[in-house]
Amino acid sequence: MNIGWTEHAQQRFFERSLKYGLNYAEIDEQILKQKIKIKQSKNKIKTIFKVLDYYFTVIKEETSRAIYVVSIWESNDEEVKLWKTK
Repeated sequence: MNIGWTEHAQQRFFERSLKYGLNYAEIDEQILKQKIKIKQSKNKIKTIFKVLDYYFTVIKEETSRAIYVVSIWESNDEEVKLWKTK
């Protein structure tokens, strides 16, 4: 499945890649795994995952052929707790 990033998501990822030393391959792998998948609205889904020792949340839009990352940020305490319980 193809993964695309909006301009906003690319900018947010770039900021986090500088801060945490991440790369697209690590994030794309976690987005495809979708350990925590929470439906937000018609096409938007929230995914929470852990890379290295950091937790991140992604909002994405999915079709049968592709995933489009809309935004990425550091998970808040509630999101981390949800990830740890699943």
